[in-house]
Amino acid sequence: MEDEALFRAYKEEPGSDVMDYLYRLMESRIVAGLASQLSIPGILREITKRKNQGEISEDEAQKVMDSILLDVDKRIANDELRIHPVEAEFIPLINKCIRYHNFFVTDAIQFVTAYKSKPTAFIYADNHFSANIVKGKMKTIDIRGKDALRDLKKVIEGCD
Repeated sequence: MEDEALFRAYKEEPGSDVMDYLYRLMESRIVAGLASQLSIPGILREITKRKNQGEISEDEAQKVMDSILLDVDKRIANDELRIHPVEAEFIPLINKCIRYHNFFVTDAIQFVTAYKSKPTAFIYADNHFSANIVKGKMKTIDIRGKDALRDLKKVIEGCD
């Protein structure tokens, strides 16, 4: 999961229904979520950005961040969510994604971490991940798509 998708589990936006379904599957131990170690800081950055733009107050931003951090810690402790570190061996491929495919640094790290982890599907909500380089390397689902929930259910059913 990339950070924009993960964020939708905590904020009602297009794709939140897909993340709610995925979180229920994680809680039931049907699947385990995988995320880069930069996904959580990415969520915190998104909340800070919204606070800076005046969409939410400082107090609300801090409460939301505290709630997310507690929830993530719980999910990690329950082995519902696994955080994958950025390995030194990933750096050359990360650099190629930035150099040849115009990825942002965080996006390149999340993509390469997912690619190296070999997930059943890469869940995202960021247009950068609709690039052919991503779709050519793994099964992807943009949770903002109208058929995203159906597509995720198909992937999950194929895992059984």
